[in-house]
Amino acid sequence: MRRALLAVVTAAGLAIGTVIPTSALGLTQVTLNCDDATTWTAVVDTDTLASLVASVQGMLDYPAGLTCTLLQTPVVRFGGAALAANSPFITAGGRWQLPCESGVGVEGGLVAGRVPGAWYSVLAPSTMQMTDTFNFFWVNIAVNVHMRDDGSGTFFGSLNETIPANQCPTSSGGFSISESHFSSTGPDNQICMTNPINANVFVTGTVTHTSGGTFGLGGGVTVGEFVRFGFHDSGTPPGQNTTAGTTDTLHGPPLETSQAGPNPGCTGQVSPAPDKNLGTFNFDKQNGN
Repeated sequence: MRRALLAVVTAAGLAIGTVIPTSALGLTQVTLNCDDATTWTAVVDTDTLASLVASVQGMLDYPAGLTCTLLQTPVVRFGGAALAANSPFITAGGRWQLPCESGVGVEGGLVAGRVPGAWYSVLAPSTMQMTDTFNFFWVNIAVNVHMRDDGSGTFFGSLNETIPANQCPTSSGGFSISESHFSSTGPDNQICMTNPINANVFVTGTVTHTSGGTFGLGGGVTVGEFVRFGFHDSGTPPGQNTTAGTTDTLHGPPLETSQAGPNPGCTGQVSPAPDKNLGTFNFDKQNGN
């Protein structure tokens, strides 16, 4: 059972009322109500419950235009029957960190003024040699995607990001980043998710709203185009994931720009590889779940 940023439920049983031969003790029925007009109910174990609680709290701590409430009801076993669910999903809230010198999300490209002695580069973020002289900026993320229980294999939900303002100070005393935001929330078939691949899950969403400054490299994120995101669940319980290899990871905008055309679906998607920490750039702290 996945226990961190990515929660993929595979509980014992496929439908309400499925007979469970083992005790239902420790299982909890949860209902997740989010302000993107989605509701989802399932039965989860204690690890997944802890993950959901931490993820919902992460949405509150690091706002990205999506909030959820989580209702909990202990499952009581009657005659060997209990509620159960077999429904892949991802629910996450938190923030991740990128260097100002990458030029990502910065108005006008690279930061105009740097701290004295800071290393300068116009290389792509993946090839840059990071040093402790770098300034960093935060990106808040909230994702909530679930498979429908009607057997169609389709998904519903949303994926949002917000870059808060007043980050990346310049030599003139101001800041190089203005607040920017995108949402990929909308009608049916505008968001999808792969089945888990080695604990990685990939989400594709059609951008339905943007605001503020340019979000991302190149042309940034554009309404009507689609964005792709990769997520990895470390499997470490919330609160214990504080070093490289134990933290949840992700990758997507603003390191990626949006792509033109209709949402192509998620079948076979294996990129972008989730290699960035959900938290500090050097993997020493996780922010959110």
